[in-house]
Amino acid sequence: MVIEKALAIHSSESEKAVLGSILLDETCFELVKDFIPEKDVFYELKNQSVWEVICKLKKENIPVDLINVSTKLDNMTYYVSGLVDSTPTAANAISYARQLNSDWLRRKLVAQSQQIAEKATDNANDINSLLVNVHDTASSLLNLEPGQKFNLEELLVETQDSIFNQRNLVGTGIKPLDSIISGMTKGEITIFAGRPGNAKTTTVANIARNLVLQGKKVVMFNREMPNTEMMKKFIAMEATNITYDMLRHNAISNKDKIQKSLDIIKEKYTDKLFMFDNIRNLEGTFREIRRIKPDIVIDDHIGLIEYASNDMRDLRLKIGDTSRRYKWLCKSEKISVILVSQLNRNIEYRTERIPKLSDLAESGNLEQDAEIVAFTHYPWTVNFENAKNGRYGLEIVVAKNRYGSTGKASVGFAPDSCKLYDTVEEVEAFAAAPMPDVPF
Repeated sequence: MVIEKALAIHSSESEKAVLGSILLDETCFELVKDFIPEKDVFYELKNQSVWEVICKLKKENIPVDLINVSTKLDNMTYYVSGLVDSTPTAANAISYARQLNSDWLRRKLVAQSQQIAEKATDNANDINSLLVNVHDTASSLLNLEPGQKFNLEELLVETQDSIFNQRNLVGTGIKPLDSIISGMTKGEITIFAGRPGNAKTTTVANIARNLVLQGKKVVMFNREMPNTEMMKKFIAMEATNITYDMLRHNAISNKDKIQKSLDIIKEKYTDKLFMFDNIRNLEGTFREIRRIKPDIVIDDHIGLIEYASNDMRDLRLKIGDTSRRYKWLCKSEKISVILVSQLNRNIEYRTERIPKLSDLAESGNLEQDAEIVAFTHYPWTVNFENAKNGRYGLEIVVAKNRYGSTGKASVGFAPDSCKLYDTVEEVEAFAAAPMPDVPF
């Protein structure tokens, strides 16, 4: 009777949710695998079969997705598809896995307790041996509960490399900003935020360009702007006397200048810059990141990520989960991630409109999860009159820096070319033509 009760200890929903989370987001496998040392952690045989296939695919470096798993389980296509449909979010994968592990250990504990009870009622068994057996049983079960792995030697090598070679740092290429933050750390998140019209997209586009020209591999997810419009920004950055506004309105007589910029981009950006404007959800986003294996990811902007239709949580909680999942991803993949976010409207009602951490829209998790939080602040309308008045300045306000100082980086900003310079004087030296109004 006791054994029967032990075997009944399981949660079908949790088992399916763990598998569904992995199928939605392959990075969840690394998060849950330590909770599942044996296939019988899954009580249901179907789920054991799915888990075995997932492990086999990971061993063979084959992407774990709905198609590949279903292909290996010919008669379970409908069941595998249902695992995805029944999992609203992969954000709770660890919680589901912890429940699985707990149920599994309970089943083992009940079964082994039954064996001990049977031996204890037999007077032929020595009591001291029985007590030792109880101790060994408890110890063996404790060892099955996942713990943190630690290798001091590996940590020392990694730390030494970090100190002497700075390989864990990725500079933005914007010197006034890098002088404050020293660079973005691999495995960490940087937030760039600002109100509409404050050059946050242009700022991260400049960072992308700087990194590409350094030989870094960059992936951009353009959720607010089509790839063609983002490419026009890059063309304007590389061109001479061709503005972004001209490109938008096809007001260019000298086509050769455009072709020269296109040639530069083709030569220097190929296999270094990857852009997507048609991926709506986080699962597809992570799939491309794992496939491309970039040095840095730029997601502009996360408030536009779409979620499952059956996910009824408010946007604040959804963005919080997105931030945490990005946190797990960049740690496991050892990449730098830039998340672009809006600021809420509170700033519009203040006399002092310099952004602050409390202005971050929708979620406090962004502030908590990020290593660096920076705000772009351009207080003037973009036009030539402002340029003549010396208003080429853009402020990048570092409001949070987990490992260093905060402060304000004043940079030169040429809206006509969508280009940032280290100083305002550099912009003035190159600004021979009037600056048109530019939507950025």
